[in-house]
Amino acid sequence: MLLWFGIGATLLALLLVALVRVPLSLSSNVQAKADPSGAWAVACGFGLGPIALTMIAAAGVKPFLTCHVFGKQLARLPLSRWARRRRPPAAPAARPELQTEAQEVAPLSRFERGVAGLFRSIDPFEALLSLWQKERIFQVRSLVLEVEYSFRDVALTGRILAALYMLSGVLPEQCEIHQRPGWESEDRVAFGADGRFKIWPGRLLLDVARFVLKQRSQARRNAALAKRAAQST
Repeated sequence: MLLWFGIGATLLALLLVALVRVPLSLSSNVQAKADPSGAWAVACGFGLGPIALTMIAAAGVKPFLTCHVFGKQLARLPLSRWARRRRPPAAPAARPELQTEAQEVAPLSRFERGVAGLFRSIDPFEALLSLWQKERIFQVRSLVLEVEYSFRDVALTGRILAALYMLSGVLPEQCEIHQRPGWESEDRVAFGADGRFKIWPGRLLLDVARFVLKQRSQARRNAALAKRAAQST
């Protein structure tokens, strides 16, 4: 019994050391397009070892997330379940279609409500910036951006062309911007990004846990200060 316990503890310790010391390769791809007809579509995918996550959204199509492991789909989740919905105004009984739509929306589970509440208390831009600046957690191997655009205001197209050329000059060597401006005097945008990264999962989990605890503590302090201010007035 003690032998198996020792073997298990040794394997767990080796796994923790590997998660902290050994990086994994993360690949990502994002494609987005919008044209003058009002149609638009966004698709993004992330690959980490045998795991692949894909998110797709388009005009007239509810966004959804799929998860594949070794090429086999394990889950397909509608993202509209987690979107914060506005309550429709009070309507008379003569509009039964609103009641039908409300009945079709599945209620969120307790776990989903907890996850949504957690992420609402976190600033996503601050979190991404914090991780981006820490090379010991996240390292960019290559990042290629492709932009195709045109606008009815030709002067705006020219300004964006100049701005992107200036931006490409200050980016690090592993980042590239390829742009194809159009001069058709119509609003049209297409964007693509392909990235290859290194990520240290153990360090990431530790830093994310530290960041979440810090954000939650700050949110509680702000709520307490706001409550005291309201009581004093």
